[in-house]
Amino acid sequence: MEEHEEKWERLPTHAFGYKFTHIPEHARDGVSSLEREGVLYSDQWVDELNDFRHVRLVFTLEEARDYVRRTWAFELWIRAGYPKWARDVKDIDPDVAHDADNYSPKLKNGTQIKPPYHCYAAFLGPHLEAISMGAVPERRTIIELQGKESILFTLKRAMQALTPTIRSFNAREAGLTPWPVGCEDDVRDLLYVMLKPSLFDLVKEEPTPSVAGTYRFVDLCSKASRIFVEVKWIGQKGYWKRILDQIRTDVQSYPSHPSCDTLVFIIVDRVRDIPDPRLVENEMSGEQVILGRRVDVQVFIVEP
Repeated sequence: MEEHEEKWERLPTHAFGYKFTHIPEHARDGVSSLEREGVLYSDQWVDELNDFRHVRLVFTLEEARDYVRRTWAFELWIRAGYPKWARDVKDIDPDVAHDADNYSPKLKNGTQIKPPYHCYAAFLGPHLEAISMGAVPERRTIIELQGKESILFTLKRAMQALTPTIRSFNAREAGLTPWPVGCEDDVRDLLYVMLKPSLFDLVKEEPTPSVAGTYRFVDLCSKASRIFVEVKWIGQKGYWKRILDQIRTDVQSYPSHPSCDTLVFIIVDRVRDIPDPRLVENEMSGEQVILGRRVDVQVFIVEP
């Protein structure tokens, strides 16, 4: 049974038209990546390697939409207070309620758990559970990353972890000193701590050579990996276009630094100001020729 510690309403996660507020963080990550890429990412045991590996699980668009629909049923069940039967919850689709109420998992030792057993998998149905558990080999790709690709993957994982980390820091237990994350510098320092174990030479506020008599400082820099990371914060409505203009200016100036081969922008949109985050990411990301060099520009938008 899922642990029932998530009893408060949090900032929402949006996917395929649904507004999630109560599902666990791993489920939030899943519905977001399904809408964004049509895939799930997971760390799973691989028998052939006798070890855990990070894997990519591919869904069709129809399957992705159904996965999110079923996750919505799980959300409604949690909101209703974890009742004994999913069928008693208003607005849960009958087919999903049937699967959830009849779910009977078998443990590795052979023990069969009788229904009702309302874990997350119970709501997914046999087909989607099989894909998400890696039981459909043609849908699973083992991700083996090396060199720069591995560093970029680590950076993306840290970026994806920002939302739950910021939420956790901003809502610590009673009696603990608050660690509010409420501005651009807070996010920069948080990313520095998260990335330092993987990027041994990571530094903050790296100066770039003068362009037109002006010096600029990038938030995070790894010369060994030749990666720049710049954080942007949107804390009030109507500000997002100015942030995009700042990024365009930074893109034209930061590559004057010899270590700027990959330029990553992380926009923390605290007030959900950007109308279409995925469109902005796609339009502003890509390889560009700047100051005579090829630079890989990547833009990510986080909504904590």
